[in-house]
Amino acid sequence: MKKRLQCFGGGLLVTILMITGMQASQVVTPYYSIRPQGVDAARELVGWTQQVNLADKDNFYGSMSLTAEYAQSFRSNQIAACLFGTNSCASDCSGAVINVSGSQVAVRGANDWLADNFYLPTDFQSTLNFNPKIENAIVDLDFYFGFDHWCQGFFLRVNLPINWTRWDLGFCESVTSTGVNNYDPGYFNSFDVAAIPFPLPGYEGIGVERSKLLTSFGAYASGNAPQGVVNTASVTNTNAIFDPLCYAKIGCGAHSTTQLADLSIILGWNFLLDEHYHVGVGLLARAPTGNAPEGVYLFEPISGNGKHWELGMHFTSHAALWACEDEQRSLGFYLDANITHLFGAKQTRTFDLKCKPLSRYMLAEKFMPNPIDLAGGPDTTFPVGAVVPSVQFANEVSPIANLTTQEVKVSIGVQGDVAAQFTYVNGGWNFDLGYNFWGRSCEQISCQTACSTTSTLCSPCVCPPSCTTNACANVAFAPNTWGIKGDAYVYGFANLDAGLTPVPLSATESAATINAGTNIPGGFTIATNPNGGIDNPQLAWDGTLITDTDLDADPLFTTQTNTSINPILIACSDFNAVGNRGISNKIYTHLSYNWSECDKWNPYLGVGAFGEFGSNGGCDFNTTCSTQPSCKTSAGVATCPSSCNTSCSTSECIKCALSQWGVWVKGGVSF
Repeated sequence: MKKRLQCFGGGLLVTILMITGMQASQVVTPYYSIRPQGVDAARELVGWTQQVNLADKDNFYGSMSLTAEYAQSFRSNQIAACLFGTNSCASDCSGAVINVSGSQVAVRGANDWLADNFYLPTDFQSTLNFNPKIENAIVDLDFYFGFDHWCQGFFLRVNLPINWTRWDLGFCESVTSTGVNNYDPGYFNSFDVAAIPFPLPGYEGIGVERSKLLTSFGAYASGNAPQGVVNTASVTNTNAIFDPLCYAKIGCGAHSTTQLADLSIILGWNFLLDEHYHVGVGLLARAPTGNAPEGVYLFEPISGNGKHWELGMHFTSHAALWACEDEQRSLGFYLDANITHLFGAKQTRTFDLKCKPLSRYMLAEKFMPNPIDLAGGPDTTFPVGAVVPSVQFANEVSPIANLTTQEVKVSIGVQGDVAAQFTYVNGGWNFDLGYNFWGRSCEQISCQTACSTTSTLCSPCVCPPSCTTNACANVAFAPNTWGIKGDAYVYGFANLDAGLTPVPLSATESAATINAGTNIPGGFTIATNPNGGIDNPQLAWDGTLITDTDLDADPLFTTQTNTSINPILIACSDFNAVGNRGISNKIYTHLSYNWSECDKWNPYLGVGAFGEFGSNGGCDFNTTCSTQPSCKTSAGVATCPSSCNTSCSTSECIKCALSQWGVWVKGGVSF
């Protein structure tokens, strides 16, 4: 019987989810969406089955209950896998372990995050540990009113869950080596006048001093960046700008919020109503009273359903399976289900770039039109056929999260919450044992209609509220303005009559990942690979094209460098606006006592516990061949072997659901 009920309750929503065409995901999620704390048919059903949906009433009656519940997540490795990918899983399955290493570290792991992306030295090394945990404390107020004096079986239910929730990434960083390397001239800027005077010919100098770089990944992830770094004698004559991470930040410690999660109202009718059975349906509406994601933190606490209005159907039923002759002992089966649609809600979300998990933490470089003194061409002796690139580096780098954070509209096709339980009654004692299925189809994400008439993500979208304040004031995404930096050098050096002149390049690395750039493994080597792994590499020349002056990779004029002709820039269509979906299975039990001998007011009180198991899958990185540095030759040409899977799905939904245990105390009074 129980197996059939499980199949019925789970199959009902699974069928709906299959209709939506969802598939297993191959990406990670910048936003971890959980089951709303107010959506819990099991918590609502237990303890008062003998007080509601009664058949022997011809007058107004009702019941009021209060449930105090505490719940805590487990299987933190599954949360971490959804956030960071299964390649990060700790060996003991306790969370995630990620190594960070710079491009000049002799031996780098294939899954290491590139420290150069985080304003850290090229010889920096550390280990990141994540042990995510979510806690919820809920005070749930439930009201049932039976209006049998108007119409038999007619009822109204109101649910008010007040929720405190605390989310903690359990982040800890162990720094192996803080690193001593300065950045070379040309890697981020030309020369830093605070580090050395303007260098004479033959003296290479320093780009960015180690003392101005950050000391840990945690410093970058919490919103810090190098300050006071300038350019010396650059043709653009502007300071170097290092933007801090403003969104999807990773902070130390927990974040919490307390909200009325939602307000649920059910208006229903038991069209079959008897002492031994009942079947009823109702209209279910939920008003959004909790909070919506703001995108500032990666693992931000959400109470409620994310500010969605919900509308759907409520189904309730029971059947008496057995009763003794004196009816003091009985066994019944109960089934309640809530199926709703979540209408579009405005939320602020951060996105990765397509086929690039965790690219939100990579660096993008800003470009400007009308390049100055820059051209590129294939000829090694004279710039025959050289052309001026479409754009030129504008002396600013920014975390990609700052660009991909948008105000969007999120809707969810269907959400289902089904509780099936057996209730054994012995006098005033009630024992409930049940199963609860929860599932939600994939989020549908689109741009706000205020900035686009299309149904897809666009840019520039409505700017997030915090985007125009503090350090993020000048950071915004615009098409044909930003490109992925990777480990590319962004400056070349011209030996002109007037002396040394640093010239910004147009170099991008669209195939770079969070793990590595596309120059040769181990980092940039001037003698053998001067920007050889960038997009569309061409020899870089003085843009005046009057002489054969080349732009070299370093101030010592060792080797001519390359620039991109033309660079590959980030477009709106590169934002991976993929949503979340979830399925969980809960087993629960409840023991209560009803004081039914009272004449008018009948109190009841009980305790219960549950274990909920979220279904998580498809959170692998699956970084395909076409996005790996190994798929490009030193000339930057894609050379994927035939055996390599070059496909990359960007429309698949991420299946992540919370596993948690909890206990509750539920009491109330019927009248």
